[in-house]
Amino acid sequence: MLCWLMAALVVQFLPLVPLSLLALPAAALLTRLERSGVGQSLRRMRWLLLALWLTMGWSVPGEALFDAAWAPTRDGLVEGAQHVLRLLILVWLIRCVWLAVGREGVLAGLLFLLRPAQWVGLPAERFSLRLCLTLSYAEQLLSSSQPRKRSAWSRLLDEAMALPAPDGVELRVYRWSPWDSVILVLAVAGLGMVMKAVA
Repeated sequence: MLCWLMAALVVQFLPLVPLSLLALPAAALLTRLERSGVGQSLRRMRWLLLALWLTMGWSVPGEALFDAAWAPTRDGLVEGAQHVLRLLILVWLIRCVWLAVGREGVLAGLLFLLRPAQWVGLPAERFSLRLCLTLSYAEQLLSSSQPRKRSAWSRLLDEAMALPAPDGVELRVYRWSPWDSVILVLAVAGLGMVMKAVA
């Protein structure tokens, strides 16, 4: 979970070419854990990714792609491609974490990351549990067949509301080990090197 957080920070600073190189191992890792994971994510997110790319193309100033008043800019399309790749990499890494450690591991990781919020009175355990259950219900809903008719959507929503809640949720708390400290130091050092290289 901590490594995913560091990766989420790193991808925010990378330009298009390193992002493309990082997308390949992220896609390969997800394909190894779930054969259809990359294809499913692209199919489910296609309209969001297209809208993001086109919005950036027409909203970022720069040199026009072709000679017309309504043409998108090259800078905008490049910036849009960077945002699309960032989003895809993060979604793929989140799915890899979910497949690797399961719901209980994700819940424990969220609780660890949100534990400092308890110092200011925020209910970290309740927030972690609700977010984890939301991800679990979303996975169940997306694994069912998607309806193509409008009338079938209401039936799908009714079925989603009738999904059984888990009998119980086990909240595991893992001890901090020396290896965790080593990984944290290496991740912070790697993040610092990446930020320095792209600055």
